[in-house]
Amino acid sequence: MAGLAQRGWAQRLAASMAAGWSGLRDFSIVTTMLAERARWFLWLPALLGGGIAVYFLLSDEPPLWTLRLSAAAAAAALLACWPRAGLRYPVIALLAVAAGLWLGAERSASVAAPVLQRPSGAVWIEGRVLEAEQRDRGHRVLLDQLVIGGLNELATPERVRITVSRNGADLWPGDRIRLRAMLSPPPEPAMPGAFDFARYAWYRQIGGVGYAISAPETIPASEPVGWRDATALALSSWRQDLTRRLAEQAEGAGGAIAVALITGVRGPIPDHVDEAFRDSGLAHILSISGLHLTLVAGILFFAVRAVLALSPYLALHYPIKKWAAIGAMLGAIAYTLLSGAALPTLRALTMVMLALIAVLLDRRAITLRSVAWAALALLILWPESLLDPGFQMSFAAVTALVAAFEHLAPKLGQWRRDAGTMKVILLWLAGTMAASLVAGLGSSLFAAYHFNRIAEYSLIANLLAAPLVSFWIMPLAMLVFLLMPLGLEGWAMAAMTWGVDLLILIAEWVAHWPNAVGHVPAMPVWGLALITIGGLWLCLWQRRWRYAGLLALCLGAVSPWLIERPDMLISADGKLSAARAADGRYYYLSGSVPPRSFTGESWWQRLGAPPLYPWPNLRRNDTEGRTGADGSLRCDPDGCIWRYAGYVVALPRQPRAISEDCRSADVVIAMQMPVRYRCPSARIVVDRFDLRRDGAHALYLDRAEGIRMVHVAATRGRRPWVLARGHAEAAREGTEEPSRSRP
Repeated sequence: MAGLAQRGWAQRLAASMAAGWSGLRDFSIVTTMLAERARWFLWLPALLGGGIAVYFLLSDEPPLWTLRLSAAAAAAALLACWPRAGLRYPVIALLAVAAGLWLGAERSASVAAPVLQRPSGAVWIEGRVLEAEQRDRGHRVLLDQLVIGGLNELATPERVRITVSRNGADLWPGDRIRLRAMLSPPPEPAMPGAFDFARYAWYRQIGGVGYAISAPETIPASEPVGWRDATALALSSWRQDLTRRLAEQAEGAGGAIAVALITGVRGPIPDHVDEAFRDSGLAHILSISGLHLTLVAGILFFAVRAVLALSPYLALHYPIKKWAAIGAMLGAIAYTLLSGAALPTLRALTMVMLALIAVLLDRRAITLRSVAWAALALLILWPESLLDPGFQMSFAAVTALVAAFEHLAPKLGQWRRDAGTMKVILLWLAGTMAASLVAGLGSSLFAAYHFNRIAEYSLIANLLAAPLVSFWIMPLAMLVFLLMPLGLEGWAMAAMTWGVDLLILIAEWVAHWPNAVGHVPAMPVWGLALITIGGLWLCLWQRRWRYAGLLALCLGAVSPWLIERPDMLISADGKLSAARAADGRYYYLSGSVPPRSFTGESWWQRLGAPPLYPWPNLRRNDTEGRTGADGSLRCDPDGCIWRYAGYVVALPRQPRAISEDCRSADVVIAMQMPVRYRCPSARIVVDRFDLRRDGAHALYLDRAEGIRMVHVAATRGRRPWVLARGHAEAAREGTEEPSRSRP
């Protein structure tokens, strides 16, 4: 009996193990992946974007022919493997990544144009006005067809952007002007890892920026204009004319925002109002994008359909729903052209058009598949848009909203069927709150990466602002546009401005709440990658394994606090520096604390907005020197000594101090002079020539890992938008770069 019992126990154990293995096999990754086969297409734009991201992360520009060959080889492999499903889909993934690499390089080559290699000094410039946008301090003018004094045709940029301090009311797109200006190359990042304006300018063919030192003079046009240029200039001129016409009928900050919501010109908006919208989480309202295009198309769709439905004959015999979709498409296109057809607006137009095309084809308008098609189209046409904060934030918000809608749609339908009037209103309010919450969560982490700040009360602000924008401001904006041909837009513009004034009150009220803005230190690239992958994993899959994306999201969200921050920063011109104090604060060598310069403010934001100490300020005839608040930084007329983490860093101000510092300091940083001496004790020496050649430097000090210096040139690599640096920088100073030995 005992033997039979043992054999029965063994059989039950074997059966249990077999059942467990079968269950494990049923829940294996391969089985789950096959069960999600209908969702595979949604990952295609993610794989294409991954290839584009790899291209921009490369330190050296790859040969274009190799990327073309790789993409062609992947396409040939796909054709060969197409009959075999087991190989087909992995090869499609490989092709998408290879195509992303190739598209990024192809786009960079297609927009290649000359870039200024050095500051020009005061030069005469002649060019055609493409844009003339009003700013607080004048007008910002974009010029092409340039003639620049001292530059031959091959070295002349395709476009330059110049700030003109005069009124500029007589500058119109298509005018040819002549002025005297100071030009310089597009600026490099303010610190390693910061925003690269030179890369942004490269894809817009802006080869120089500067400011005018004379009033512009209009001269006769000397070059014929083709039909494409004529069309673009006519649209730009029409937009500028409408902007000025509307601005004359609207006053104050409310009027400036009302005009911006119609024509997309944001320059006249006061800085304090712009800051209030950022701090309250309403900044997205000021930029014409998905919200505005969706409202315009939606209002037109329902208005046209409602008017057509007034005729029973039309409603019963014709597809008025599709006619309304066509009207909405035409209205969305007109609004895009009127607002300047900026990249965020084109992105939103693509998504709106796909949704309306789905209506024409009797398909569901709001699906993740349509979002994927929109992303594919934009990445193929403009691969560089992957780096745009608006691209990342808008697609994150839309993807999260559509995924949440797909998940909740069955329950929402059931609730609406059984609901009365009051319950429908409550459902609408709950849906508005849920949509704001989901969209905010989807985009806030990307905002933290790009802007190092999070609006803590954005959910409340958007709940208060959404009805105002949806039911008052945007409908009146459309009414203004429709009444303009009749010259009757004045009363609609005034009513719209009243609504915008209320919107400003909401923004300023929320922005002044305690702790309205949360500051986030600079996030590493791998943190952004984890947020992107985790968010896509959570939204694109349908089975329970999608919740694994929450782990990646959480790790990416805390990544800014998992990496070390620089202990010292030095600007490229040597005029600004920051050093960490023992208590975690930073000493700032700048004109004010907190800093007001672009570089200083960028540092402060990327460091997580830490409390600041002023740099020890020496008074005239002060020979004793002064010590910083915590004693780690001491300055005298010859320079400063900073002690941190057991290391000594010298910042000499006078040449006579260099020799002494080289014998005692671990790091010597001569920001305004060359170091011509041997430095036996210094492990790292940085002088004026290093800063000019390599850009801003970041110093890391650690007792265990030692000393590490990172500069901008090392993080940017050798790419088309990066200026070649070397002895030319020193030659412009009239001095050869000194040689010095370092241990």
